[in-house]
Amino acid sequence: MRKLALLTYLLVLFGFSHPAKALTENEAEDLADLTAVFIYLKYDCGYSQIPDREIKRAIIYFAQRNKWDLTNYNSQLMDRLNEESYQDLKGIYLSNAIKCHALSRDSLSLFAYVK
Repeated sequence: MRKLALLTYLLVLFGFSHPAKALTENEAEDLADLTAVFIYLKYDCGYSQIPDREIKRAIIYFAQRNKWDLTNYNSQLMDRLNEESYQDLKGIYLSNAIKCHALSRDSLSLFAYVK
């Protein structure tokens, strides 16, 4: 009888627990890259008029469209990935004008979908 009660208890416990959903490593890197692009455009390309809240909304929109779980987006790991992606972007050996043109052409249209 005790074994049956223990087994029932464990089944109920496992029934209520489900695997934690969070960004996978690839999803986190993709969001960090997108964040880095927007930050680079804002601070290195003269798009300083882009409010931080619009950047955040665009990132959230992108993640939601891909059905990604953002529960761990504000973690220290994401801060580190964002910084690494930004530094990688700055380190690309192209002129700033070429980088800014390419990044703005391919990324700023996301803001049109957010509004």
